[in-house]
Amino acid sequence: MTHSIDVPKILVVDDDESSLKATEYQLIGKGIRPRTAMSVDDAEMLIAQEKPEIIICDWSMPDRDGLDFVKLLRANSDTASIYFIMLTGRGGTEDKITALTQGVDDYLEKPVKIAELQARILVAKRIIKLQQQLVHHQKMQTYAEMAAAVSHEINNPLTGLLGYLELVKKKIQRENLVESNVDRILQMIDRSYEQGKRIGEIVKKLTSLKDYRVKTYNDGIQMVDIDANNSAASES
Repeated sequence: MTHSIDVPKILVVDDDESSLKATEYQLIGKGIRPRTAMSVDDAEMLIAQEKPEIIICDWSMPDRDGLDFVKLLRANSDTASIYFIMLTGRGGTEDKITALTQGVDDYLEKPVKIAELQARILVAKRIIKLQQQLVHHQKMQTYAEMAAAVSHEINNPLTGLLGYLELVKKKIQRENLVESNVDRILQMIDRSYEQGKRIGEIVKKLTSLKDYRVKTYNDGIQMVDIDANNSAASES
């Protein structure tokens, strides 16, 4: 079955098989076919394979419980954004506060009513969509900033190259070229060549850049740190 934002990937975790099956069948009845796990260990393996967008998890489980699980997810950048719905028989306010402050996104008391669970999943889908839009916006902003920084990085040697070529052109266009003029033209060609080599080196470093960093100077101009890879290597 193909999953998308309209049919999210859901993982249900519960050590009670009857409760797990009940939640699974309720979701299937609503057109959602979740993956299931009866322990945090099993859930971890499925996360690596399935990359769920929403996890519905029981609080009370042997070994590692729902709180242990959500803390584990939040501590990992690859899983930190997974929407986590806690299921529990605990109905106290303090329990809800504990769960929410530990990283749980939503909280449902057992026995779970499918209409309420479906409503919470709709909320989760809206939040996931907003997160995706935010990530996209941040990427576009990063690309724009990098493009501006790269233009500053290349602008100086490019300006020098064009300037020297313009001088060479004017020298050659003169009618009476003497030896001193020829020597001067050769010097400017050499400088143009050096500026071209510098641009080539910058482009080479930019294409191999793995860690994007920007240097900001006192005048507010930002330039890409093209030696970021070397800096990172020397620090390690």
